[in-house]
Amino acid sequence: MMRRYVNAAYLAIALSCFAGAAFAQTALAPNTTVTLAPGQVSNGYYFDVDASAKSLTFTLSGTGGDLDLFVRYATPFPQQVTTVQYATVDGEMINRYAQYHSINSTSNDSITILPDNRFPLKAGRWYVTVANDALSGIGTGTLTATVSTVAPVGSITFDFGHPSTDPNDATNDCDDSFWTDTTAATPVGGNPGTTLGEQRKNALDYAGQQLVQQLGIQVPLVVHACGAHLGGDGDSAPLAQAGPTTFLYDTPQFPSNFLPKKYTWYPSTIAVRLGGATLCSIGGGPCDAVSNEVIEAVFNEDIGNSDVIGGEEFYFGYTTPTGASRSLDFVSIAMHEMTHGLGFTGLVNTDDTQGPLGAKPGLSTATPHVISYQNLTEGPYDDIYDDSVAIVDSTAKTYQPFLGYEVNGTRDALRGAAMTSGPTVTSSGSYNPGTFTDIRWSDPVAASSSVNINASRSPPDNFPSLYAPCDKSKTTTCETQPSSTLSHTVQAGDMMNAFYSDANLRSMGLAVPMLAPLGWSTTVAASPSFTTPSTGNWYDVAHSGHGFDFQIFAQDSVHGDVYGLTFYTYDSNGKPEWYQAVGNLVDGVFVPSLDANGNSLHRITYQATTTSITSYSLDPRVSGSVTVDFNQAQNAPECRNRDRSGASQLAVMYWNIGADSGFWCVQPIAPSGATPNGMWYASSDSGWGFELVDVTPSGGGSASITVVLYLPGPNGQPNWLIGSGTEQGLNVTIPLLQTAGYCRACTPVALATQSVGTMSITFDTANPGVGTTTGKATISVSYPGGGSFVRDNIRISLLSLATRNTPP
Repeated sequence: MMRRYVNAAYLAIALSCFAGAAFAQTALAPNTTVTLAPGQVSNGYYFDVDASAKSLTFTLSGTGGDLDLFVRYATPFPQQVTTVQYATVDGEMINRYAQYHSINSTSNDSITILPDNRFPLKAGRWYVTVANDALSGIGTGTLTATVSTVAPVGSITFDFGHPSTDPNDATNDCDDSFWTDTTAATPVGGNPGTTLGEQRKNALDYAGQQLVQQLGIQVPLVVHACGAHLGGDGDSAPLAQAGPTTFLYDTPQFPSNFLPKKYTWYPSTIAVRLGGATLCSIGGGPCDAVSNEVIEAVFNEDIGNSDVIGGEEFYFGYTTPTGASRSLDFVSIAMHEMTHGLGFTGLVNTDDTQGPLGAKPGLSTATPHVISYQNLTEGPYDDIYDDSVAIVDSTAKTYQPFLGYEVNGTRDALRGAAMTSGPTVTSSGSYNPGTFTDIRWSDPVAASSSVNINASRSPPDNFPSLYAPCDKSKTTTCETQPSSTLSHTVQAGDMMNAFYSDANLRSMGLAVPMLAPLGWSTTVAASPSFTTPSTGNWYDVAHSGHGFDFQIFAQDSVHGDVYGLTFYTYDSNGKPEWYQAVGNLVDGVFVPSLDANGNSLHRITYQATTTSITSYSLDPRVSGSVTVDFNQAQNAPECRNRDRSGASQLAVMYWNIGADSGFWCVQPIAPSGATPNGMWYASSDSGWGFELVDVTPSGGGSASITVVLYLPGPNGQPNWLIGSGTEQGLNVTIPLLQTAGYCRACTPVALATQSVGTMSITFDTANPGVGTTTGKATISVSYPGGGSFVRDNIRISLLSLATRNTPP
């Protein structure tokens, strides 16, 4: 379906500057061939699923180019409009619509959707499209859809090769000789291996199978397995270490809509689970030999040496060791460590040499793509594990989130104190929580689980206790333990205890219900809901003087309501200018259309500025884009740089104009009870318009009318004026002010204003924008230094839909 409203005038640009987007779709036939030139987007396809489906897989097998795959439920993707010569959609826009994507650098992609994903598999219509992201080269692929009525069974496979060394730290080595050791060995406990290397590999495979069965893993996971000289002494030694190979997050700049919580670190394993695709496909980039490995597990090659814990050795049997054996059960150790890699790991800083204790992680300025706790280029962000941790006062029986909303790390010290809050956990796993402030797991799935020994108690006493990283040599005081992940339980007999015991634990225990809310639940999920934004004026308190008007122009329950955004701002010299965008609200995100210059946020120039507009056009000299995400903005770092807890709504605006870009935390500027009367224009004289807000006093009386007038300025450049006045019956006269400010990327300075004219409005009936949609306007503007804008009693009408926001 074409957007039929594209010819309606929209202020200076008119919607005719946008071709909008087509939404025609075709049923996906088996083995559909897709051939795309660089930058092209395919036809839209759909595939219908009934209620018996337990998995749905879209597969693209291709050559040439860089074909990427995108999927969403119930509503279609926009498609190229064939009546214009320029691109009306591109891969970036399609990815913002996508609920699932596969965007690796090859033309071979696959996405599997399950009933327990964020966007759950359910009966109905699923839409799929393909884009060629290559800069050159035609891509051709075969697109298919496969449905299974049986829940899939996943796997954990191991890469026992690709060794590497670190000359500065042997613990970072990756030694594959651990798996190729030809030392003769006697089969043990069902493990048929006859060499030490074979037994190690067999035992690790068996450990992986146990995790798949106990956790109900439904996707394939690849683990990079290594040996390293981790050392040790006669009393203790690290047995192994493992963790996710990387972490991912969802932000407006890099959408990963399959992740339930925005602005939050997810380990690679959970991201693959939720995204239904390989790691290189959800993160983008090359798919080389190691790019899809989601866990790295390293085992201590020094175990068995006579000077390391008395010469104890690993036991590699499939059955648990019995009797007086002092062997270290390799299977339970491997299961414990790989469970950390499955997401049982927190990221809050526990090492004061790396940054403030309790700090949340972001990306380092020193080393690209490396997590850090100070000097950040992005973040800090929450992490999904610590999102379920609580700080508990055991005496008062109260608790608070370990993470939660805060301003600029103000709760770092509180977290740091909670992380060193209790008596030591001994090597046998004994622990007496006592009555003190400590950290516990607050999610109700684990709290009520039958494997939780305290499940029958009342909150917070039923929260499983977590290990606060004390130095285990202390008995009455706690000290921080560098590199601890806060990711250990203290329930006696639990596999995820902080220290290995002789219990040889092979049951995941508390790890299963604790991993469920992180992304490993097999319970059918409900479809997510999304924020409906307030219409009217939005701004960032950290960039006062800049802002945008956001109005709804058409309601469309299938493709997403259509909104217009007018960004009023200042250029590099502090002079006012404005930009515009129009697009759909897609899953709570404003996704604008592209204009003829490939911009989603654009500027215009005028050829006349007095009594009539002879012509205006898009300015090809300025490139721009914008996205506004109205979902979960309170989690964004930009919304935590100052206290915004009193805002009725928050959103994150990501804009790019020329060489400048920014993430802004925006909120409605109008007070509670204000009526955003929308965008007005003169149909006989398009090219200018104004936003109107009607604020009626709570105790009654005359309403205050505020306008932001968008109009041509001196030298044919876009300009905006602001003013307010008191409504007198059907009339209001408004003094207009010209504001000088500071550039979008500059440090804020005081704004300077001067009077430049007046605007008088006569409404045809009372209550403009609610019961009134027409009137007349007279405008008289004289710019300092020359130039004017004059309109005399011109007919005006409401262009946007009449709305009234509900007060918070």
